[in-house]
Amino acid sequence: MRIEDSINNSVDLEERSPNSTKLFTRMSIIASITSLFVFFVGVIAYQIDELIGLNVFSSIFIPMLILFTFSFYLAVCERLRAKYLSARLAVLLSILSLIATLAFMALELIKYGRIYIAPFSLAPVLK
Repeated sequence: MRIEDSINNSVDLEERSPNSTKLFTRMSIIASITSLFVFFVGVIAYQIDELIGLNVFSSIFIPMLILFTFSFYLAVCERLRAKYLSARLAVLLSILSLIATLAFMALELIKYGRIYIAPFSLAPVLK
């Protein structure tokens, strides 16, 4: 089976899928994109000023993890149900969100020696 045939079968299967499947995959994609958007807001703030970026990222860390968990749960459930193309996309986006979050955490750990998460360990105070 060629890749083109596989994609066509996946799209045909998705067109015949129930409305709940379409809803869950859309919710998963929206949650993943929202998580990535929030991450990039934190990265842009970090590029402008390191202290502001650390404060922003420490405050958005928990919402990003909640969005990742929600989107990954919905995406994996739909992906295991059948070979829907949008479910594959949702899994990919949610994994990209997790990788981005872990990469920024690794940067914090390497550069500052700590991981800043808002209610547990506060980022350095702005002067």
